[in-house]
Amino acid sequence: MPIKQIKKFFSGPAPRLTREEAMKVFQRDHFKCRYCGLDGLHRFENWLILTVDHVHPHARGGSRSMENLVTACQPCNLLKGKRTYASFEEAKTHVLAKREEWQRVFHEQVKSSGTPAAG
Repeated sequence: MPIKQIKKFFSGPAPRLTREEAMKVFQRDHFKCRYCGLDGLHRFENWLILTVDHVHPHARGGSRSMENLVTACQPCNLLKGKRTYASFEEAKTHVLAKREEWQRVFHEQVKSSGTPAAG
């Protein structure tokens, strides 16, 4: 078992951000996903899916500094995953490309099902 896994086994998972820390990130980013622009202040349902993302993943050694934390909606956070990027802009480009790819898949699936797509 690699040393990193052993260390994680004994220390447990990294502590979560506090609500206050998350709110500082959300306020700085005006409650908008930094990847796709989803506005968490526009609708309650949008606000519910906002998360804090580590640009350089915490699982890969990324810090919990404000410079490494951004507001992200759950879909964008999931699409970015634990990959590492040279910059936030590179991560954003990847996430937006994946969103477009999944949108094409969605429309193809809906079209093949014979059901009209909403939105």
